[in-house]
Amino acid sequence: MPHLICYDIAGNPLRAKLGKKIIESGLDRINKSVYLGTISASSLTSLENQLAKLLKDKGEPDDSLIIIEVTLYQVDNMRIYGSIDPGIDELKGEKTTLLM
Repeated sequence: MPHLICYDIAGNPLRAKLGKKIIESGLDRINKSVYLGTISASSLTSLENQLAKLLKDKGEPDDSLIIIEVTLYQVDNMRIYGSIDPGIDELKGEKTTLLM
């Protein structure tokens, strides 16, 4: 299922750690602190636990993390301006690979 993850983190080291973990989980950075991608339920649970622990242990009082499940309806109705390519086919589960 596609998910959108975004954060507002004051400290550079923590922000870098969160971003690295999110990217390692297979999501794509679509903005400086916004990530979008398809992730399995078990991987999402693991990632969410890791991010929440990092935020709790190393975050500032005003730091925040938001994780939103994105429906296929929302993917179909996204309007994208600029140079970002979020891989719509992959988000919808329609991406195919041709091997030769």
